[in-house]
Amino acid sequence: MPTIIDYLLLTVITIFPVLSLGMMLFFSFVIAPTVFKFLPNTQSGPYIRKLFPIYYIINAALSLGSLIAIISLGVFNAIFYANTIVLVLFVFCYFYLMPTINKQKIKNNRKFKILHGSSVAINLIQIILLISITVILLDF
Repeated sequence: MPTIIDYLLLTVITIFPVLSLGMMLFFSFVIAPTVFKFLPNTQSGPYIRKLFPIYYIINAALSLGSLIAIISLGVFNAIFYANTIVLVLFVFCYFYLMPTINKQKIKNNRKFKILHGSSVAINLIQIILLISITVILLDF
């Protein structure tokens, strides 16, 4: 018989990925375009670069919280692996990709465009994984 702790863990597993997905979609389709539309380039870039560390940390924390809950329940299924990939990608972006992009932004060269494209592709992969988690949980 499930305990109240089990129900709390299931709630975390359900809510955290959905929160992360919502944040990612809001940031990608509302915050970033609005900033670039209404602020001059000299202000929009630095402003967005200040937001990205917060974005990555919060989303990584949500993924980690979900993983801890999954591990606590001992459930190692597609949701576990998808969450793990999402977390690893957030950590990779925070510690490697974001600093590298910021260094290349100063040069505004071809490497910057490739790195930026990589971050967009990673973001899209994470969104797809989080949607998949949501769909699996709705069927659960």
